[in-house]
Amino acid sequence: MIRGRDIVCVSSLDWSAHWTSKQQIMHRLGAGNRVLYVEEPVTMLAPLKVRAHWRRWAALYPRLRRVEPAVWLLRLPPLLPFGNMRPGVNRLNQRAIAAHVRWAMHHLEFRAPILWTYLPTSVDLVGHLGVRAVVYHCVDEHSAFPGLVDPAVVKAYDDELTRRADLVITTAANLRAARLSLNPYTYHVANAADVEHFKKALDPELALPPDIAALPRPRVGVIGVHDERLDVEAIEAIAQADLSWSVVLVGPVRPGDVDEARLGALPNVHLLGGKPLAELPAYLKGLDVALIPYRLNELSRNIFPLKLFEYLAGGVPVVSAALPELAGFAEVVALADRPEDYPARVASALRDDSPEARCARVALAERNTWDRRVEDISALVEAMLARLEAGSSNRGGSPPAPTGSGRQDHAGGRAGEQAGS
Repeated sequence: MIRGRDIVCVSSLDWSAHWTSKQQIMHRLGAGNRVLYVEEPVTMLAPLKVRAHWRRWAALYPRLRRVEPAVWLLRLPPLLPFGNMRPGVNRLNQRAIAAHVRWAMHHLEFRAPILWTYLPTSVDLVGHLGVRAVVYHCVDEHSAFPGLVDPAVVKAYDDELTRRADLVITTAANLRAARLSLNPYTYHVANAADVEHFKKALDPELALPPDIAALPRPRVGVIGVHDERLDVEAIEAIAQADLSWSVVLVGPVRPGDVDEARLGALPNVHLLGGKPLAELPAYLKGLDVALIPYRLNELSRNIFPLKLFEYLAGGVPVVSAALPELAGFAEVVALADRPEDYPARVASALRDDSPEARCARVALAERNTWDRRVEDISALVEAMLARLEAGSSNRGGSPPAPTGSGRQDHAGGRAGEQAGS
C-alpha cells in the first residue's frame, strides 16, 4: 500500500453516509497516509430534496474535524445551485471549494498532496491546490443522473477531467471503455466488499433484528439506499407472484425517487427503513434471497453494484437485474432481463440453495475484499507517481501516448477466473 502521502479526497458522500467505495478506500489509505476527506459538496437547494442537508445551512464556515488518527473531514458551506447546468456557476463553486481546501491544507500542513476526486465538477478545482497528482476515481456515469443536470455539460466536465487526470480509475468496464481514448492511463478496478463484516451473517449465534424476525419466511429483500435506480416494477412483480413471500427493503428511501405509495399498497412488501452499518449482517442473515433490483438504463449500464460481494459474503443467493458488469457472474447470480423475470429467478434461488452453494458464494466474496482492491489501486498510484517523477506528467496537457499497461484491466477477472470485475 502507498505510504507517507498526503491525500485530498473530494467525495460525493458524507463520511457518515452509508459506506461505499469512497469511505472504504480512504479508511484503508488512512492507515499509512494522511487523508483530508472533503464531504459531499451540496447546494443551497439540496435540503429541498434531502432534509438531512439542512444542517449545512448552519455551516457558514468550513468545519474541520478528525475522525480517525490520520483522517480529517472537511464539511463545506452550501454552494450555489445549478453548477451541473452552468459552467460559470461551477467555476465559482470550485473556487470556493479550493479556498476552503487550501485553508484545511494549511491547518494540517499538507504539502503537494494527491487530489483524489469522485466528482467531474472538480475539473475546475484542478490547478488551484498545488497538488502533486490528480486521480479521477470514476464510479458512475454522472451525466446519466436525473435532476438538475445538463447531460452535455456534465459530460464535458467528465471528459476534461479525464484528460487532465494523471490516473483514471473506473469501477465498470463500460466506464473505462468510454474514457480510454481520452486518457491511456485509465484502469478498471471493480468494487469489492468489507467481507469480514458481512460474514458475520454466517454466525449461528447472531440474533435477527426483531422487525425482520417477525416477518414470515421466505424473506426476499434488498439492502441499501433506495433511489432512482430501484425497479419498483420488479419489486411489485415479486410481491404479486407469491403472497407468502415477505419482500423486504432495508435502508432509507430517497424522497421523490421511489413510489412509496405503490410499494405500500402491496401487503407483503415491508419497508424497514435505514439501519446502522453494524446491524446489516443480521438483516442479511434474515434474508433467504437477496436482490439487486435495478432499473436497466444508461445509469445502471455503468454500475458494478457494491451489494454483490456483501451479499455473497453472507452466503445468500442473489437475484439481480441483468447488469452488463454482472454478465460474468451468471453462474453464481441469477440475472433478470425484465421485471416479469424476477419471480421465476427467486423461486429457483429458493429451491436450489444448498450448503455447498453457500460455501462457494462466500469463497468468491473472500477473493474480492476492499483490502485487496486497495492494494491494487495503490500499485496504480505508485506507478503514476513514478511516472510523474520521471517527468511524463500529462496533467493539463495532451494525453501521453498509449502504453500496453494502459489498455489492460486491473483486478479485472470474471467469475470464471475467481476474481470480481
